[in-house]
Amino acid sequence: MAQILVLDDETDICDEVASSLRNAGHDVRSAGTIAACRMHLMQRPADILIVDRMLPDGDGLELVTQLREEGQRCAILVFTARDASQDRIEGYSKGADHYLTKPVRLEELNAVVESLVWRLRLRAEWLYNPDTQILKTPTKDQVRFTNTEGTIFKTLVISVGHIVSRQEIVRALGKNEAAYDDRNLDVMVMRIKKKIAAA
Repeated sequence: MAQILVLDDETDICDEVASSLRNAGHDVRSAGTIAACRMHLMQRPADILIVDRMLPDGDGLELVTQLREEGQRCAILVFTARDASQDRIEGYSKGADHYLTKPVRLEELNAVVESLVWRLRLRAEWLYNPDTQILKTPTKDQVRFTNTEGTIFKTLVISVGHIVSRQEIVRALGKNEAAYDDRNLDVMVMRIKKKIAAA
């Protein structure tokens, strides 16, 4: 089962796609604007994002570009009526994993989603050992954390899919919430992100 978010302002198409994917066993949410999609992603990450291009508040492909620049590694499927070869090339160059054209054939859409789910399983084989503070990547490279970095990383990992407050992290570090400088936490999180990105 994958967490899927469908971004399309055409309600009938959105409902049809969501229903088909739910019948295949996936957890599906939907949004009609880029802003609403952003809100959904802030509340809960998606494994797969299905994006239309022509939306009331912009081009869905610009959202794809922004998400990739932010380091989002969810699988992204663009589906749109824009089917020119150059549109497809642009979609892939901006970070889309697949590009389908409307009208959507549900059998093909489901097949592509299953392919993405399979790839996500391969991508997800990251192993973290809290005793050694070592994170192993799918290619068996190692990311070594300091004790503080490891505590922060573990606190985030055990709460995947949920927002973790600064106060929770500070408590996990055994620090006084009132006296702790938030800038220290920002620096530590940035160091963790850089180490993981480098791997």
